[in-house]
Amino acid sequence: MSDDPTAPPPGDDPGSAEVVLRDPDDGGPTDPMLIRDPPPQPLFSLRRLFVVLALAVAVGAVVVAVRSGGGSEGGETDAAVVAYDPAPGGQVTRQAPVGVELEQGYDGRLTIDGVDIPEEQMVGAIVPGSEAYAALSEEQRSQGPRPNNKNLVKFQPGPGQAITEYDTGSVDITVEYWPIAEGRDASRSTTYTIRVF
Repeated sequence: MSDDPTAPPPGDDPGSAEVVLRDPDDGGPTDPMLIRDPPPQPLFSLRRLFVVLALAVAVGAVVVAVRSGGGSEGGETDAAVVAYDPAPGGQVTRQAPVGVELEQGYDGRLTIDGVDIPEEQMVGAIVPGSEAYAALSEEQRSQGPRPNNKNLVKFQPGPGQAITEYDTGSVDITVEYWPIAEGRDASRSTTYTIRVF
């Protein structure tokens, strides 16, 4: 066997197990010892610039999405509103409960896509004639169908309700709320939009 890596291949002997090494400039096999590390890449290349820009756009999109999920669309955030369910811009199914939790001492009503929700259909309303209604005192009964949770202003659609299920897409929710001690004449409202899928 020849030590010359540029030596031509041996004869056409099929039983030959000799490894043939050729000069890489000739297009043949190369000795692994002759392979060098690739040259160093420049610090600023178009590929690196593209990757950095793509990451910056992705981070910016996440920041915008997080910021748009808070606050109320179309109205100012009021300290009386403790929590939204779901948050403005949030997504829900067609029969999910929606509404707000208010500070203690507040009451409120909902209008969903222009449909006023009766208080007796709101979450937590006590049905007259039920055991829970019978357990209420006369004073509690005089406070309406939600004597124990006036600050929870929520609605869940279903059979026999003002809304059986929400339409898919954007749904506008208006919450009218007021301090119980001042009455409904002192009411304020906020409107926000959710998305139904």
